[in-house]
Amino acid sequence: MAEHNLGCGPLTIKYLVFIFNFVFFLTGLVLIVMGGIAQGFFSSYMDFFGGKYETPAIGLIILGSIILVISFFGCCGAKKENVYMLRIFAFLMVVVLLLEFAAAITVAVLRPDIEKLVKANMNKTMNGYGDKKSLVTKTWDDLQQNYHCCGTTNFTDWEETSYGRNVTILGVPDSCCKNVAEGCGHNIFNLTKPDEEIYTEGCFFALTNSARANLGAIIGSIVIIALFQVVGVWMSCCLIRAVKERYEIL
Repeated sequence: MAEHNLGCGPLTIKYLVFIFNFVFFLTGLVLIVMGGIAQGFFSSYMDFFGGKYETPAIGLIILGSIILVISFFGCCGAKKENVYMLRIFAFLMVVVLLLEFAAAITVAVLRPDIEKLVKANMNKTMNGYGDKKSLVTKTWDDLQQNYHCCGTTNFTDWEETSYGRNVTILGVPDSCCKNVAEGCGHNIFNLTKPDEEIYTEGCFFALTNSARANLGAIIGSIVIIALFQVVGVWMSCCLIRAVKERYEIL
C-alpha cells in the first residue's frame, strides 16, 4: 500500500496531521460557539457601541468559520497524500496566523478609542431613558441591575438628564436601587447618604471590565490556537517533503 511506502516516521506525521486537522476542526466549532456567547454579551448593550455589530465576537465567529474550511484541506490532503491540498492548507494557515497577528495589534491600538466611544454613547443614551417600551430604557435597567451600578461615571450623571430633572422624580431609575421597588429611586439627590439606598458607582467601569474579561478569554483562545497552527504548518511541511521524496524514489 502507498501508506507503507512513506516509512514509519512520515506515516506517523501523516496521521498526526490528520488528527491535528480533526482537532483543528473542533476548535473552529468551539470558536464559533464562544463567539456566539460573547456576541450575546455585546449585543445586549449594542446601543453603547453605536448600534454597530463589528465586535471582537463577530471576528471570532468569522475566524472559526475560516478554520472549518482550512481543516477540510488539511484532512483531505493528509488522507490522500495530496501535495497541492497540503500546500493550500499550509498557505491558508500562514495567512490566518498573519490575520490573527494583525487583529491583535488592531484591538490593542483601537481599544482606547472604543472605550471613549462607549462612554460617549452611554452618556448620550441616558437622555433617552424613560419610556418603558424603549430599548434604551430596558438596556439601562438591565445594565444597572446586573452590574449593581448607576449612571455612566456615577449616579449623579442622572441629575443632568431629562429623567433625573423631572420634578416628580428628581432622582435615578428604580433599577439603581439596592432593593428595587416602584419609585425607590425618586428624590435620591436630596439624601445625605444615597449609597444606603442605591448603587452609586458608574456602569462604564463595570461594563468595560466585563468586556475586557470577555476579550481576555477571546485573546487567550486565539493565542493557544495560533501556537497550535504553527505546529500544524510544520507537520504539513514535513509531510509534503516526505510525499515528494517518495514520488522521487518511485
